[in-house]
Amino acid sequence: MGSATATQSGRDVFAGRAAVLPGRGPLLALLGGLSILAVGVGLIAAHVTVFALDETLIEQSAVHYTSGLPHTLVHDLDARATNRLYPLLLSIPLRLFDGVQALRVDHVLSVLLFLSAAVPIFLMARVLLRSSWLAVAVALLSVAVPWLTLTSALFTENLSYPLFWWMILATAAAIWQPAPGRDLLALVTIGLLIATRVQFAAVFIGYLLTILLSCYHFASAHRLRPLSRVRAAIFEIARCYPLSMLLLVGTLALLLHEKLSGRWHAHVEALLGGYSNVVIRNGLPANMGQGLLVELIALALGVGLLPAIVSIAWFVRRMANPQLDRRWVYVAAPSVVIAVFLVLTVYAQGGYLGSMTEERYFFYAIPVFWLGTFAALEDRSVRSKDLLFVAAGLALIYATIPFLSPLSQETAFLDPVESVVPHVFTPKFSDIGLTGLTMQDALGLLALAAGALTAWLWARRHPMRAWWTVIVAVVAQLLLTGYAFAVIDGKVLGIPGRTTGSVPALGWIDAHAGAANVMWLNNVSTAAPPTNFASSVADQLRTALFWNSSIRSWIQVSATGLPPVEVPMAALPGSVSTVDASTGLLSSTRPAALRTNAVGANDSPFLQLEGTQFAHSPDGVLALTRVKSPLRATWIAQGLQPDGGLPVNTPVLVTAFVPRSPRPAQASALRVTFTFEPAPPQPGSTGIQNAQVAINLAGATRRGALVVGSHATNLTLRACLAAGRTHARGEIKTIGLPTALPISVRLERVDLSWGACIARH
Repeated sequence: MGSATATQSGRDVFAGRAAVLPGRGPLLALLGGLSILAVGVGLIAAHVTVFALDETLIEQSAVHYTSGLPHTLVHDLDARATNRLYPLLLSIPLRLFDGVQALRVDHVLSVLLFLSAAVPIFLMARVLLRSSWLAVAVALLSVAVPWLTLTSALFTENLSYPLFWWMILATAAAIWQPAPGRDLLALVTIGLLIATRVQFAAVFIGYLLTILLSCYHFASAHRLRPLSRVRAAIFEIARCYPLSMLLLVGTLALLLHEKLSGRWHAHVEALLGGYSNVVIRNGLPANMGQGLLVELIALALGVGLLPAIVSIAWFVRRMANPQLDRRWVYVAAPSVVIAVFLVLTVYAQGGYLGSMTEERYFFYAIPVFWLGTFAALEDRSVRSKDLLFVAAGLALIYATIPFLSPLSQETAFLDPVESVVPHVFTPKFSDIGLTGLTMQDALGLLALAAGALTAWLWARRHPMRAWWTVIVAVVAQLLLTGYAFAVIDGKVLGIPGRTTGSVPALGWIDAHAGAANVMWLNNVSTAAPPTNFASSVADQLRTALFWNSSIRSWIQVSATGLPPVEVPMAALPGSVSTVDASTGLLSSTRPAALRTNAVGANDSPFLQLEGTQFAHSPDGVLALTRVKSPLRATWIAQGLQPDGGLPVNTPVLVTAFVPRSPRPAQASALRVTFTFEPAPPQPGSTGIQNAQVAINLAGATRRGALVVGSHATNLTLRACLAAGRTHARGEIKTIGLPTALPISVRLERVDLSWGACIARH
């Protein structure tokens, strides 16, 4: 394919420029359809408040790229392997707006990027189809898919999808009319793809295989002897694809050098991080075939099933009868590239992973179904027996492989088909009395029935065949897409949506800090009270970091015993500090300019800094403090469990530091209110279990009785420190609980205040 000997059919109307450019009507229809989708989906995306872990990494990479380019682009601890191009685009709004507004713009930008895939898909359709109107239909139906829900998340697929089809166009053009310039363009598109996800390195392998097949055909067409045929193929490759060959030779040489030097594993792990197991692997993963089949049936169902039946039949017949015109090359070359990409993606995934399998890695092939369907309607080459054969094969697969992904706010965009279809239809079986029918049985019967009816209509060349195939499939696809978006928007009963909560409230740190940099103070208990947006310290941290771009550093005091900050916070500049036992001053190597504001737990039992609180999170868990320089603690506890628990029979050492005052000779009055949360009842326990908490601070003591399983209890202690004292030490311990209980009581918060001592008479 794609040689100087290739001939164009007399009916090939696709070589001219006029065949590619649409008339005004189709162009307006394409723009109008995309505009409607952009508005509808953009409104939902702009109100998304829930995020996944992967999004926090991408967003932090984007924040990282707002300054220091190109150094920050190369040295990015948050980036996964080569995944940098998408966050680089997201960084543009972050340069112009604060965190919340920038993220809303980024969500809408992601919608526009995803929908832009319609452009290269339309251009591909103009090569394969005679009608520009049908090309418009292919383009719109290829973006109005259930996987459009990916735009509700800041995932790289939003950029990878359009780039994938620009790559398909570029590689097909390079095979059809070989030339170094077209080879360069194909490599550029492949490079851009790899810069979005390392997964697309598989595309380069597919492109190389296509080049070899093309040049082998070129040599075979001259009917040369085997040795001469090899020489002719090598010459053709060197003449038309010099850059690809140089890249291949360079890659193989580098690989050989790394293997021989013994640094292969270390360098792969440094480059790919968590993805290194894809390269460093012995043998093929189990169930690779099943992994491909489950994606085939999920993607087929996502477009309404009928386009899959018709297009598979058309592709098989078209590939079996090669006509070396532009149209055939634009079918064959992408088929090889996409097939290699899908196989290697399953290999990288590790075979079939059941409920962990994600459709987002495979949905790039979706336009193939609609391209094949409309091509079959135009050339009428597909026969009814072809449709019956494909339908029977799909029915067998549906009846064999189960759908394992439960519907949730995440699977609604990771696996929209595999999660939505069972959720919608399984309850219907019992409603109509089909209690013995499983989802697999139903899908198998559906594939058989749909294939049989379609084959019957095609055998009679009935005018309804086009309407049946297209309209039924379009309705099914749009219903699936609409239901998946209903889950995203919180409209499906029992499933939390991704648009719950207040977007402006999430950006409270940026709103109050303005242009000032904010430091994250790691003093949040791992058992912080649940909120609308968080239920653990990791969620508290990630929520604050994700929605507020002003957080640029972190600090941790090792004496608190809290676990270190997690990804993606850990990639920011930070320091682990100590507290001077007498003055409360924190040791630090970070510039004071980064510490004008600090955000951390409000009334933390672990650590509090001297300063003025001027804003709080909507749930009241976090506080934004304007700290003084140098940094100084007003409270620290040593010995608490990471969730704030008091160990049994082991005292917790606490220190309160007197605030800096213009009148240091004045005596200081200390007032501390401790909020304790008693332990829940132990399984199998009987009767009431009481615990005594004893507090000793600056010579003042206080005891309180707590009932296990009861509500929180407040204990207030007052003490007067003599003039010149800089701190007050003491301890907290539990009394009266058996040692069998590992954690008896949790110290939830400490409300600390200072004043002037009042003499009593």
